[in-house]
Amino acid sequence: MNCKLTKKFYLCNIKYRTIMKKTIFFFLAAMLTIAACTPKQPHFNINVNLANADGKTVYLQKAGQTLDSAVIQNWDAVFSTPIVNDDEMYAIMLDGWRRPFSFFTDHKDLTVEGDFQNPSIITVKGSETQDRLEAFNKSYNDMEAKLEADSTIDPADGEEMLKMHCFDYVWEHPTDPVAHYVLYRYKWAFGPCEMRTMIDNIRHADSILTSSNLTLAEEYVEKLERVQAGQPIIDFTQNDPDGNPVTLSTLAEGKLLLVDFWASWCPDCRKANPDVVAAYQKYHDKGFDVLGVSFDTNRDAWLAAIEKDGLTWTQVSDLQGWGNAAGALYSIAFIPQNALIKDGMIVARNLEGEALMQEIEAQMK
Repeated sequence: MNCKLTKKFYLCNIKYRTIMKKTIFFFLAAMLTIAACTPKQPHFNINVNLANADGKTVYLQKAGQTLDSAVIQNWDAVFSTPIVNDDEMYAIMLDGWRRPFSFFTDHKDLTVEGDFQNPSIITVKGSETQDRLEAFNKSYNDMEAKLEADSTIDPADGEEMLKMHCFDYVWEHPTDPVAHYVLYRYKWAFGPCEMRTMIDNIRHADSILTSSNLTLAEEYVEKLERVQAGQPIIDFTQNDPDGNPVTLSTLAEGKLLLVDFWASWCPDCRKANPDVVAAYQKYHDKGFDVLGVSFDTNRDAWLAAIEKDGLTWTQVSDLQGWGNAAGALYSIAFIPQNALIKDGMIVARNLEGEALMQEIEAQMK
């Protein structure tokens, strides 16, 4: 054994380990210094205070995505949320609610309070933008109640007044995120031309402005334009109550077909069903048919309504409620709605009563 070589190797090894320790020490010291100098992302708190919700899990959402969750204890839960550079709405959701409760935050500490059993009375304290939204909602609800109480006003005229109330707010506040919410929330009241007019006014005020509600409104009107009278049908397949797939284009071949979007839980749909039944009974032998597309989630309720209302034509559903895939293709934002199709084309939309009868007569000549 060469002792000199071994000793030299030993001394070199000690020197190497000493250098490595110093290097690691200085690296860790540098990282700690950088971490200490890097500012932490600021946060704000969303305080949830809901009566009758102890033990329930509340989910914090944004743009349809769940960000966080917490179990409510003594009516309270708190979310510490990073501040980001946008005006998007947040939402809370609990099992047992039909839909999330959405609100603006202004990225400031705020409190969402109310009763789990009555989501319609939940309020938000601490956001000026939310205050504007709640002020608009109050003005809309007050007008609606006043119109309903006035027997001299025709219901159709009342609906037009409520529609113009929304239009005026969007038109007069084009850069306000509340206006973008109103635009998308009440989209069902407007046709594609009216939607385009409001969107163009917003873009004229600020061509680079972005918000999720504005984007959703733009996407909605693009789809809505695609399913107006004069456009080709968008094909789809859904199952009937026995689980058999039904394809729109196959069922419609050689017929005048009404695609009727409805649900057992929808009072207006149930009121409209007798008119569809009358049209079916009068014209079915002459080549008229109906395809019912249900927005139900409960199969038993769906089947019970079919039987009770005497809907003897083909019925389909994916039992996804407002998430119905065929409804999404046809931009269905409210029900009842319908599309009359012939030779692979949409020939009319949203016919009811006598107008439905007249259009069927005209198409069969």
